[in-house]
Amino acid sequence: MGLYIIRGFFIILSSLTGLYCYPDVKLIGATIGFLGSLLVIGLEIFLGKIPIKKLILAICGLIGGLLAAILIANFFLLLPFGDPTKEGLIRIGIYFALSYLGIMIGIRGVEKLGFIVPYLHELKEEEKNVLVDTSVLIDGRVYDLAKSGFLEYTIIIPNFVIKELHGLADCASDLKRQKGRRGLETLNKLRKDESLDVKIYDMDFPDIEEVDTKLVKLASQLRAKMLTNDFNLMKVAEVQNIKVLNINSLATLMKPKLAAGEEISLKILKEGKEAGQGVGYLEDGTMVVIENGATHIGQIMEVIIDSTIQTSTGRIIFAKLKH
Repeated sequence: MGLYIIRGFFIILSSLTGLYCYPDVKLIGATIGFLGSLLVIGLEIFLGKIPIKKLILAICGLIGGLLAAILIANFFLLLPFGDPTKEGLIRIGIYFALSYLGIMIGIRGVEKLGFIVPYLHELKEEEKNVLVDTSVLIDGRVYDLAKSGFLEYTIIIPNFVIKELHGLADCASDLKRQKGRRGLETLNKLRKDESLDVKIYDMDFPDIEEVDTKLVKLASQLRAKMLTNDFNLMKVAEVQNIKVLNINSLATLMKPKLAAGEEISLKILKEGKEAGQGVGYLEDGTMVVIENGATHIGQIMEVIIDSTIQTSTGRIIFAKLKH
């Protein structure tokens, strides 16, 4: 609310200033002041959307570009052009060109400058960054996890990961095409949600072909954690001392722990592999194998937990009917 009051006061003050500067044509003066204030406020809102680090580097780039323009213009104007108008146009052209180049180098080179001057990446900020890979975007649960507030990180999505998703979406294979499109849908949801801190990173490593290798190198450079469902990538990252967050591991940890002897109600859906066995599923998808449950398929029965085993694909619970 305070910002709107300040902006409103600024508009009124600017309009009165225009009125004072043009006493003979008051309406024109007030209009000029009013439109000028709207232009300044629009610029202020636009600059507010730019990350402060990039804004500072853009200003530094502008200053560097202007300094370079002065030196280069003075050098070129040592030549005898003889026409002051032509010299002025050359000077203005050099100023505009080098100012533009300075700003763009400052904005687009922030990541590379961070590698040369590591202090540009504040340690506290880096510790809150998490790098997302292709498998997590295809999985889709990252959006719900971030939206719930359990993922209190700045989510960084590298451009080369987005390119990989586009490649999958354009693939001839139906399965890969569906995965790519699902990953792009997750990406769009993350980017459109203003409550989430999501950044697209432009940095790439042209000399490296493998996306996984690029991810590990970028995570190491940024000192960021990595969010992945890829088991092989997780092991490679851990060797490089990169902290890895795995959504599948989190889902496994969050499954309810059922102790032997505990009673639950469960609907028996189908027969098991062994004769007489029935199979049902908990809400989280965990398979429950019920002894002598085949004769109660389609019924909700009271069962007693007997034992639990952990396999490479998840947990399997063995139970028996309560008599």
